[in-house]
This record gives sequence, C-alpha cells and structure tokens, in this order.
Amino acid sequence: MPVWNGEKYLAASVDSILGQTYRDFEFLIVDDGSTDGTAKILASYHDPRLRIIRTGHAGIVSALNLGLAQARADWIARQDADDISRPRRLEILWRALQRHPGAVLAYTDVELIGEGNPMAIRRARMPRTRAFMALRLCYRCPITHSTVLFKKEAALGVGGYLPEERHAEDYSLWGRMLERGEFVGCRQKLLDFRLHPQSVSRQNLETQRALTEAIAARHCGKFMQLSEEDAQRAQAVLRTLPGDRRWADWWWFLTRCAPRLRWKSFEARGWLLQQSIKQAFAILAKPRHGA
Repeated sequence: MPVWNGEKYLAASVDSILGQTYRDFEFLIVDDGSTDGTAKILASYHDPRLRIIRTGHAGIVSALNLGLAQARADWIARQDADDISRPRRLEILWRALQRHPGAVLAYTDVELIGEGNPMAIRRARMPRTRAFMALRLCYRCPITHSTVLFKKEAALGVGGYLPEERHAEDYSLWGRMLERGEFVGCRQKLLDFRLHPQSVSRQNLETQRALTEAIAARHCGKFMQLSEEDAQRAQAVLRTLPGDRRWADWWWFLTRCAPRLRWKSFEARGWLLQQSIKQAFAILAKPRHGA
C-alpha cells in the first residue's frame, strides 16, 4: 500500500487489510514522504505483520516499485490507501489462483463508494479468457488496481511499473504480464473503491486519457500484430461506442484486425458478434432523410 498524505481514509483502509480472513501475509506500507498525520496513524499500529517503509516524496510509481522490490513473498496484493477490502478478499483471490496453476494474476469486481457519479464510470462484464482480456486491454483497463493479487516474479520479469507511464502504470503492466500467463477474474465485489475529488486519477484525467490511448494502441499492435498506424486506428474503433462508430470502421476492424488476435476463445468471438449486432441496430435506429 503506497500512501502520500492519506490521513483521511488511511485507518479504515489499513484496518480492512489487517482484518482479512486470510492472515498469512506481511503488510508493506510505503509512506511516500507524507507531511500530514499519516506517520502518526501508522505508528499507532502494533501488528507484527505490518512493515512500514518511509521515503522522501518521489511519486506513486517509485513507491510501488520500492514495495515490489522489498516484498518477501512470491505473491503481491495491492491496495490504495483510500480503498477498503472486504474481509474475504485475500482468501478468495488466493483460492482462485490455486485452481488455476498457470495464472499470474487474479482480480475482483468492486463497489463504488464516496463522492462522484458511479453511472459515469463504464462497467462491463469481466473477461474469463486470455483472448477476451487481450481484446479488452486493446481499448481500456478492465482491472481495478486495488483488487489484484499477482505473481511477483512475473511483474519483475516484465519490468515492473514504468515511471514514464505514471497515472496509467497499472494498465501498462497488465498488458505486459498477460504474456506471462492467465488472469483470473473473481466476480464478487470484494473491494470498496472510493471516488473523491482528491484522488490522483481524478486530478490527472487529461494526462491519464492520453496515456491510456497510447497504451491501448500499443496493446493492439502487440496482441494483433498491427502496424503503428493500424494499431492507432484499431484502438480508436474499439473505444468508440456502436452508436457513434462508422460501419466501415467496424468492418475494417472485424475483418483485418480481430482475426489476428494472438489468443482465441468463444468469449472473445461472442463479444465481437454482440458488438456487430449493436452496430447494426444503431445504424437501423438512425433517422433517414428521404428525398
């Protein structure tokens, strides 16, 4: 858990981890040079599983990589200092990974809490296959960072979090880790994800938007073996809703890009069919202007 001046929500967040039904873990908190009451709050805890690392303020990517390097365990769970894990989160994630020996990451669904408009955040079904996860990564990040449990070796093997991609560092990492193994989605809502005006993502929306588009294009190029120009076009097509998307653009993606997706699954094909049907209905629903 990285934290920087997070006194407002920190205690509830820490308590949610210390209260997990799965108890065999060390809890690293990287205090990234906080100047508020964060240090005092952390000092009030005496749980032997808790390990606090204090550094000068260097930003979240530096804090994440430091925690990754210092962690003694083979598996890393992540949580932001303003979110709340439900009691069985770690237990359910760990059991899911035991059922999928080739997996390198597990994640869960979330409940949105706090300030903001939950309806403004697009929610979609959770990918069950590697192929559909790759397809989703080609236009948006389908994984909430605070829900993950991932293999340390796999994350370090692909370079960890990249400083140049701050504000979308998790999106980039998932695309690189997918090449190392399967991802497992747990459909239960096991994390309360807090929305508030002071959150880092809310304060850096434009930077985050530009980065996510660049990362999405890179995923398109990698997962579908596309040129840089075609990858840019593919991510733009995928990010556009059926009602706003031109049929010619969708047909180009469907016939030129989708068949080149590295992994195949009925789930991915089903999503493409569903999008095609939505595209067709959107065209039919548009008013026609007769002569």
